[in-house]
Amino acid sequence: MRLLEKPDCGLCAEVYRALRRVSLDVPLDIERVDITQDAAVFDRYALRIPVLAIGERELDAAGLDDRALASWLRG
Repeated sequence: MRLLEKPDCGLCAEVYRALRRVSLDVPLDIERVDITQDAAVFDRYALRIPVLAIGERELDAAGLDDRALASWLRG
């Protein structure tokens, strides 16, 4: 699972912490992707971050609680 984020993003940090909590019940391999490292990725996600991605599935994760994240991850 990829977490699309950027440095100094408070919402991104919150979602990462929530994913760490969720990972206690749902095994996760979290790949953190800094969108500022690729102009095309930045253009696509700058207004949406934090975004979770698994394959073709994407979730705008800002403000979601642990339960909602776990539900989406179970798919």
